[in-house]
Amino acid sequence: MSILLAEDDRALSALICDFFRAAKLEVFPAYDGEEALLAARGNAFDLIILDVMLPKYDGLSVCRELRQMCDAPVIFVTALGQEYDQLAGYRAGADDYITKPFSFPVLVAKAQAIMRRAAGRGLAPGELEYGNITLSPSERRAWVDGQELPLRPKEYQILEVLMRSHGRTVPRDTLILQVWGDDFEGDERMLDRHIASLRKSLGTGGVHIKAVYGQGYRLGGTT
Repeated sequence: MSILLAEDDRALSALICDFFRAAKLEVFPAYDGEEALLAARGNAFDLIILDVMLPKYDGLSVCRELRQMCDAPVIFVTALGQEYDQLAGYRAGADDYITKPFSFPVLVAKAQAIMRRAAGRGLAPGELEYGNITLSPSERRAWVDGQELPLRPKEYQILEVLMRSHGRTVPRDTLILQVWGDDFEGDERMLDRHIASLRKSLGTGGVHIKAVYGQGYRLGGTT
């Protein structure tokens, strides 16, 4: 799969490219809006990533033009994080939006998930997906980037609770109750140890699990 990356900060562009190439994805850099449009006219990309504040043609203008020539999904990467900025991006035709500073593994995960959906790899009935993590509750199986994970039972149960509540903080007491039940006799640090183990098992997917100080854990969002 191939990605067009339009980012005028050459150092940042090089870092992003390194992460995509490490994930075995082909990525082509462009450094202004004009270059991005020329590249899109001459190539069929599976995903286009645009900085909003590009020279020559800004990202919003580029996205609107792209929508006239191709249906490749578009992710905006920008320092503009206000709600009206995001709405402007979606109105221009973006499929997702990520604000700077951001996690490089999260950007890669978003890109992989969007490309899978665009390629028609839909979820089976009842499956759950967040970023590059897919879960099948009926089969009690989990995958990251399409690779099945050998999760331990408690790791799987914690992941399922977090995925069903993604974007919302799950209190520590709720996690303990849903995973261990009323007869839990361990200390609260046991949950932290299992979370640490789960993050390690998830590999690149582990970045999605966020600790919310004094409250609990959340899948997705920022701490």
